Amino acid sequence: MKQFRFLLILSFLGSFGLITGSGFVNELGADPLDSHPIEISIKQKSPGKFELELFLPKDFGFQMEAPHRIFLSGTDGLKVLNADLKLKGPVHSKKPEYFEYLKPFTFQVEGKGKLQLDAKLFYCNFVKNICIPAKVNKSFSI
Repeated sequence: MKQFRFLLILSFLGSFGLITGSGFVNELGADPLDSHPIEISIKQKSPGKFELELFLPKDFGFQMEAPHRIFLSGTDGLKVLNADLKLKGPVHSKKPEYFEYLKPFTFQVEGKGKLQLDAKLFYCNFVKNICIPAKVNKSFSI
């Protein structure tokens, strides 16, 4: 009788994919936090002054009211003196809860070394109608 119950429970769990490893979570199709479509570029505007730009492909947008976090830090002799890291930009014409695009972030550094960008940004895919947090970690030589 115990074997029958065990087989019944095993087949029940197997029918939901819990034993095979495919499971419910994988079927939802959620992207991992560190897999994202966000592109990043840094441009030097003058000695020690830079602009950081974040781009998303067409049919994507950054949420306006989300708790975005962006941190810049320097290593190997680079020191970040100041940075304006608040998301700003025009309101999307068709989706007013999103930015149309982001204005560049400005920051000032001293010395030479590595610039480390660590961020958690919230973006949405308009086609799939889902919003996803992205974990961004990138290093730049300055």
